[in-house]
Formats: sequence, C-alpha cells, structure tokens
Amino acid sequence: MNDDATISAPAPVSLISEWFLKPGCEAEGLAALSQLALDVRANEPDTLTYLVHTPFLDDARLQALPPVDPSSVLFFETYRNADAFLAHVGGPVFKGFVAAHGDLFIASNGSPYTTVEFLSRQAGFIRGQDEPTS
Repeated sequence: MNDDATISAPAPVSLISEWFLKPGCEAEGLAALSQLALDVRANEPDTLTYLVHTPFLDDARLQALPPVDPSSVLFFETYRNADAFLAHVGGPVFKGFVAAHGDLFIASNGSPYTTVEFLSRQAGFIRGQDEPTS
C-alpha cells in the first residue's frame, strides 16, 4: 500500500473572535466591518466563511446568559486550512482594515483587543452545503 494514500488534506480551521466597539463608534464600525466582509470575500478565496455578528437584542424572550456586552462584535470564520488563516491576518485586507479602522475598537497595547478561539468541527451541518445529493 502506498503511504501517500493515507495522507489527507489539511483540515479546515474555524474560529470565533470577539472585538469590542468603542462607545459612539457603533455606526462607523459596523459600516467598516460590512466593507471588510465584502473585501475578504472578493480577495481571499481560501476564507470559506466570514460572518460578523452583534448581540441580538430585538426579542426580550431570548435572554443571553451571561448578559451580553452590546458593544461586542463576534466573528465566525472558516478557512481552508491554517495557512489560509495566517494569510488572512497577515494579508493586505485585514492589515489595511486594522490600520484604517482599528481606532474604532477597544484597544490593548495599541491594537484592537480581541479574543480568539479556534474550533474543530465535530458534527452538524450547513444547510444547502451539506445536503445529500439525489
């Protein structure tokens, strides 16, 4: 048996990342983030998913615990592999965004304060993408 047959492609890498908009910067920050998502889509083909969320506060029946920070921006991202993620954070789209708009976010050591958690998909689906073909 050829050993090359047992080598699989690098696994996709997903993550969640949280940033925090400065008070009074919400509208400008969300507009900049919308443009960032468009630029990532147009220029980074190995970025498979790039979703930007803010807390859903429109229905009092849906209470988040612990309570959410309304200035929070949560990213859900999936990359073809680790190299694609590193290309994103080291590339011109992301670096340009931080240079132009980083001051709209709470900072630590001169850069937007962020948390990042890398994820490994264990189960689930993406409707429309994981549907069985007939």
